[in-house]
Amino acid sequence: MMPDETLDAGYYLNIFKNRRRYFVIPALVVLVAAILIARLLPAIYQSSSTILIEEQQIPQEFVRSTVTGFADQRIQSLTQQILSRVRLWEIVQQFNLYPELREKLTREEITEKMRSDIKLDTISAEVAGQQKGRRSNQAAVTIAFSISYRGKNPGMVQKVAGTLASLYLEQNLKTREAQAQSTTQFLEAELKQLQERIKGLGEKITAFKGQYEGLLPEQQPFNREQATRLEMEIKQLENTIRSAEERKSYHEGQIATVSPDTTFAGAPGERIMSPSDRLKGLELSLADLRSKFSPDHPEIRKVLREIAELKKLGGTTAGSAIDRRKRLTQLKAELAEKQGKYSEQHPEVKKLKSEIARLEQEPSAVLSPQIATGAENPAYIALSSQIKAAESDISAFRKQQAMLKEKLQIYRQRLEEAPKMEQEYLALMRDYQNASSKHQEVMNKILEARIAEGMEEHQKGEKFTLIDPASFPEKPVSPKRWLIFLAGVICSLGAGVGTVALAEHLDHSVKSTDDLARLTGLPVLGSIVRIQTKEDITREMRKRKLIWAVTAFSLVMGLTLFHFFYMDLWVLTAKLLRLADKYT
Repeated sequence: MMPDETLDAGYYLNIFKNRRRYFVIPALVVLVAAILIARLLPAIYQSSSTILIEEQQIPQEFVRSTVTGFADQRIQSLTQQILSRVRLWEIVQQFNLYPELREKLTREEITEKMRSDIKLDTISAEVAGQQKGRRSNQAAVTIAFSISYRGKNPGMVQKVAGTLASLYLEQNLKTREAQAQSTTQFLEAELKQLQERIKGLGEKITAFKGQYEGLLPEQQPFNREQATRLEMEIKQLENTIRSAEERKSYHEGQIATVSPDTTFAGAPGERIMSPSDRLKGLELSLADLRSKFSPDHPEIRKVLREIAELKKLGGTTAGSAIDRRKRLTQLKAELAEKQGKYSEQHPEVKKLKSEIARLEQEPSAVLSPQIATGAENPAYIALSSQIKAAESDISAFRKQQAMLKEKLQIYRQRLEEAPKMEQEYLALMRDYQNASSKHQEVMNKILEARIAEGMEEHQKGEKFTLIDPASFPEKPVSPKRWLIFLAGVICSLGAGVGTVALAEHLDHSVKSTDDLARLTGLPVLGSIVRIQTKEDITREMRKRKLIWAVTAFSLVMGLTLFHFFYMDLWVLTAKLLRLADKYT
């Protein structure tokens, strides 16, 4: 055939006529195989249950759920739990699924086969989210999902699909309740730890306060106030003591000029001296007589006897020291008067000097005034009482001042030592306050968790509701038999055409005078009929036997593979017999 030669339809028609058996046989084989497959493939039924995801019935502003996560996440988590090998094997044993495979396949392979027969589809809807009172962009939200199961027995498929749906509902309730309870238990454990920590910190703070009593930071304002108050009281006491001392000095000056004894008058109006005054006068007279006469003089002896009698009568007066001071003062005044009139050698002047010297040498002649006991003069008694009261006040004030100074020293020492332990105390208080705040926060969370747990127990939270239970499948979902038949028809045509084209391509012989003319470009004068020899017939027979052997071997291998990998031949035979009984 020349490259540029145009072939007409008759050429291809002749090829088809000559090789029609190459077209018919493969096409029939493929078509019969497609018909057998479409008729013999087992019917697969599917049943599904639809579960609605209902939102929380109580507004989240009032009760916030402790079960977190999106619906898709929870569905996937439930799927992993329900479609586990243990759960699936329990369902296989419960409904006696895959009886023809349980003797050939392992448990894992059977559960994997069942997992592939289960299908989960989610149903989403476009929901506009609310954000700060404005509508945000729409987002797809899962509002439901369906769980389906495929199998050969429609009644069993319905039961398995219903069982799977009930497992989802039951597992969802258990999971939500378990999550709510675990949240509450976790918070309660945290609360217990915080209570123990607060108790330990409280004990540390109590021990610290007992150890550093008065040095705590909150007590420092009180310490400063007390120190300031004590300083003011000490100053006031100093002023009070000074006033009492001045008052005492004033009364002591007054009592020095007052006699402790009083005088009284006789019947004729004469002044009658008391024994003490008389004794004082005799002592003065004795001093005067001693300055004039010798100790043995009769006047001196007389005065001495009288003095002795008076002493026996009333005893020694306590005011002798005062009298001596008065006498000394009087003598000094007389001496000054005499010295103004006479010289130092005058007898009166010498006499006064000697008497003054003698009085000054006596122990009782002291300059400090003393209060006489047994005094009778009311003025003297009043002054002496005021002096004693002043002394008593001064003593009490000094004791009180000493006590206040001791207290002041204590408060000043506290103010000095307080900064040394302030940081440690503040650290303890800070830890205690933080623990208390955390404790209150956990308490509030526990209350919310318990409310959320009660909401889950009463099924008021988000829940799964079965809105479309598994129904009995009336029609199989697979195989699509008419699609398989249509594909068989197309494949059979393709197989026939392909076989013819392959045979024509492999055959290079000249079959007609036209082929020879096209190949040589010369006119053909005549043709000779083919003469078949015995060798040609034998060769043709061998070729046919080889074709039938290959066809038989392919058929046996196909049936073997069909038997071991898809369906038992005995089962197929039983189905064919039932199918034949159905149509006869």
